[in-house]
Amino acid sequence: MIQLQTCLTVYFSSVTGQNEYGEAPYTSIQLENEIEKRVYPLTNWVCTKKPATQAESNSQSSLFWKLFKYIDGGNVDSTKIPMTVPVTTAVSGNGDNLELEMCFYIGSAHQANPPAPTNPAVYISPQQRTIYTRTIGGYMNSASWMKEASDLATMLQGMEVALNMDRYFKVGYDAPFKFWNRRNEVWYPAA
Repeated sequence: MIQLQTCLTVYFSSVTGQNEYGEAPYTSIQLENEIEKRVYPLTNWVCTKKPATQAESNSQSSLFWKLFKYIDGGNVDSTKIPMTVPVTTAVSGNGDNLELEMCFYIGSAHQANPPAPTNPAVYISPQQRTIYTRTIGGYMNSASWMKEASDLATMLQGMEVALNMDRYFKVGYDAPFKFWNRRNEVWYPAA
């Protein structure tokens, strides 16, 4: 019964646009064209990665499920860790030689001492970053992620901010079945 209640709560909050997930902390400065500069302090994230081609770059379910199994008790303590946002996927390389690295922020209750993963392909990664982003809505696919990455890069270059163009992040905040008020972002790291 608890499993069903949890599923219904997640479904209801996704349909109504409410988000019950803890979010990674950051500070933000609003720039022009709805662009933000954000600073994320040093925090622990759980990550996994895989090589991919451009055609495969939108197929991230295998990465997601490895990380989900970790927070669902696939760790040395068998601890269930609440889902958080955002889910980040770093895209580096080009064409048919890409690498995707997906990460979940580890919430505050487990931040200081996250349990070690039992899957050798999953690892804890302390991360600190400064990024440029803007928020976009709707459902994303390969074409829309690539367009937003290109549009944002063009805007940032026009603003003459120093950024690292060797990778960008596809960032999601919502369950796939959330219908309204979706939040997506592309992040470029500051140089």
